[in-house]
Amino acid sequence: MIQGILFDYDGTLSARYESAYHMYRHIMQECRPDLDDESIEFESMVQRCMYWDEYGTAHKSYVLEQMKANYCPNLNVKQWEQRWRDEFYLYQVAMPGMLETLPELKKKYRIGIITNGDGPSQNRKIDTLGLRRYCHTVIASGDLGFSKPDPEIFLHAAEDLGLYTSEVAFIGDTFHTDVLGAYNAGMLPVWYCYERRTETLYDVKKVHDFEEIRDMFLVHDEWNV
Repeated sequence: MIQGILFDYDGTLSARYESAYHMYRHIMQECRPDLDDESIEFESMVQRCMYWDEYGTAHKSYVLEQMKANYCPNLNVKQWEQRWRDEFYLYQVAMPGMLETLPELKKKYRIGIITNGDGPSQNRKIDTLGLRRYCHTVIASGDLGFSKPDPEIFLHAAEDLGLYTSEVAFIGDTFHTDVLGAYNAGMLPVWYCYERRTETLYDVKKVHDFEEIRDMFLVHDEWNV
């Protein structure tokens, strides 16, 4: 019987792709003031940054080194790594339908967030979208010393919810960290495929938007009948 729902943050509760896009535009605007930021040349540079970013899986120093080598010879990589941690919260975009769905889910389930990353940075991002009021627990891996897909972080979150892992669903967009991690911890994994990806033969629960999440847990609610 599912009594709790844990969410990944980046790419699940937040539209990370859009958030990162605006942050990379900001960096390019500072580093290349000689360019018209509405030009196709400028947009091409930002889009290449998004390619190097690999949906946030690439280390930020790698992306910044690529920017330095290709577009911004005076870019200070260490400085911009810190500025990303300090300023990325300013560019957060909520996933469509998320802010309407979480209050409904909270009426029936214990809600929480598990996110990989630096504790202060991740918590600022979460607070920017005002999500803490819906949550029984918020866990950033940087505050614990271990991260998804390590089962320990999922077990820690279940304990915070006062539930067994078998009573918790975990919703996330990254198969390795979110789906595999939740599965190995004994939770119900739900793959959030906001891009409507279908490249798996494994029979895992899958949703494409928050309307489908609402239907799964509030309308059909197949685990609590």
